[in-house]
Amino acid sequence: MLNLPYIDRIWTARGSIPLEPPRTPKDTFLRLDPLLDAAGTHVEIDGDTLTYVKDNPAAQDKLATFSRGTLRVVQEQGNTRLRYKLTSPALLLVFLAPFLFLAIAQATVFLIDYERHAEEKKAAEGKDKAKDKKKEKEPGPLNAIDQFLGAPAPETLAEKKKREKEEGTDKHTPKPAYILSGIFAVLYLFGRWFEPFLMRRTLRRVLNGQSVQADHASADRMKLNRPN
Repeated sequence: MLNLPYIDRIWTARGSIPLEPPRTPKDTFLRLDPLLDAAGTHVEIDGDTLTYVKDNPAAQDKLATFSRGTLRVVQEQGNTRLRYKLTSPALLLVFLAPFLFLAIAQATVFLIDYERHAEEKKAAEGKDKAKDKKKEKEPGPLNAIDQFLGAPAPETLAEKKKREKEEGTDKHTPKPAYILSGIFAVLYLFGRWFEPFLMRRTLRRVLNGQSVQADHASADRMKLNRPN
């Protein structure tokens, strides 16, 4: 993951949590162990710093969004705090998605303009040759047998031109790409605020001995009480 000042805020969450009562790095990381004890998680501890990397985390993994991170226990003005820096490839992808769909929309607009100019050129050339061609005739009425069998009436020249014009305008449209771009932009803005909030709350609960253990205990109770 890139490490660029200011720009990496797009996919990075930073913050700190007070440790009350003060705890040693060993005790702090021991409390975080249930949160990091998941398949595909690689953890390294170097003194007061813990670094983790998750490979293809499961959807139920509480660290699935922030698949990489660094946690450090520090002393600040007589207080002990857990500082964290968490990175999220998922947030980066959601951030880039609106630009992708905007590019698709612009490409569609360019294609529409190109086809319109081609059709105008073709129409201008057709006018020059129109004098040498017979005018297209209106289709005749259906015979009695076709009418009796319920066959549809032949398309008139006016209806044909209208249909061809509508097919030409509806062939390409940038509207769906603009809509998807807006949806992903809203998703990113919401996720950029909500996901760090959830992560901070999860860390607080785990440090207080609540979240993961309680979830596992309730899951075990459900398994025991589940009828065979």
